[in-house]
Amino acid sequence: MLNERVSAAKKIASELHQAEDALDEAMICIARLAATLPTARRDTNMSAIVGQTAMGKVAHALAAAGEVRQLLTDAHLALTVTQKEVGLGTRMFGAGVKPPSGMLSDEGSNDQALADVVTPSFAKAS
Repeated sequence: MLNERVSAAKKIASELHQAEDALDEAMICIARLAATLPTARRDTNMSAIVGQTAMGKVAHALAAAGEVRQLLTDAHLALTVTQKEVGLGTRMFGAGVKPPSGMLSDEGSNDQALADVVTPSFAKAS
């Protein structure tokens, strides 16, 4: 039974990290686009009005991606609670950089009920 729980936890950690990485990559791409749009407008000597609606939409997309990223980090923290609830205690499923103590609870988490959980134990493997 313990082996099945550990196996499930490893699969969940892997899927979570893949989702986090994919979202980070999407945010990087959106940020590059957000920089390219005004650069292209300026380089082609177009009016500031040209492409403004598109620039606003891209900026909104980047902000929305940031909100999604926060939700994923909240889920990450929730899974540390679940991990303990299913009897896995503190286990590392890889070596990751832990946030400074208290950082996650002070950085605008969407789930303040998890404020006392500051050390994710489903850390990324290296």
